[in-house]
Formats: sequence, structure tokens, C-alpha cells
Amino acid sequence: MMISCGMAIHATGPLNQGSFMRRLSLFVILILAVGGMVVAHAVQGWTFSYHPFQGRYAIYGGGLGDPLAPSSKDKRIAFWIDGKVARQMFDAMGPDLRNVCGAEGGQRIRQRAQLSCSYHPRDGYRCNFGFDLVTGLSIGGSLC
Repeated sequence: MMISCGMAIHATGPLNQGSFMRRLSLFVILILAVGGMVVAHAVQGWTFSYHPFQGRYAIYGGGLGDPLAPSSKDKRIAFWIDGKVARQMFDAMGPDLRNVCGAEGGQRIRQRAQLSCSYHPRDGYRCNFGFDLVTGLSIGGSLC
């Protein structure tokens, strides 16, 4: 009798564990499938594409504070972008810098490395950046 009880307990244990494992596996698969659909749906709302933007540029030599005619050995470009793309850039950069050149009269400034964006209630959003066209290195696009 003891042997049959032991066998019954032993035989019932793996069946319950197997059933539990199958249910757990199905649950995990269901969660992954639903999660995948949520991510796929979120990704479907975004597509990589280039958009037109408003802006200006200047090609120069020397420095922004004392620009010269560009030459083959000294040629830089400064960009000034405004409008919707400047706002998107500004919003992505946060937080505002405090006690910096130009941050007065309601103007807000955000800067990361050589990229500077600002907002002024009267003028809206603007971003400045530049490149050294000889080396390809990123440089500032504004003086202040």
C-alpha cells in the first residue's frame, strides 16, 4: 500500500507541474504577443522621413565675431533654424540654462555641446549650430 500511495503522489505531482508549466508558458507567450502588438502599433505611428524647415545659413572664414571671406583652408558654415523644427529641438534639449549670455528679458536658452537653442516670447524659437567645412567638426553657430 505504501508503494501505491507513493506512486500516486509521484504520478500526480508531475502532472500538476506540467499543467502549471504549460499554463505559465501560454501566459508568457500571450503577454509577449500583446506587448509586441502594442510596440508595433506605437511604431506604426512614426515613420522616418525628412521634413522641410525654415532657416538661414552663412559661409564664412575666421570667426563669427570677426568673419572673413572664406578660403580653401578656412571655411565654416553657421546655421540659424527657426519655426517648428527649432521648437522640437528646444523641447528635446531641456532644461534651460541660467545666468548665461542672452538669458534675459524672458529669453530661455538651452545648449548641448555646440548646439544652442533659444526661445523669446516676441521672436519664437531659434537654434544655431555650425560646422568647420574643412575638418567637418561641429562648431558653434552663434556668438552668445
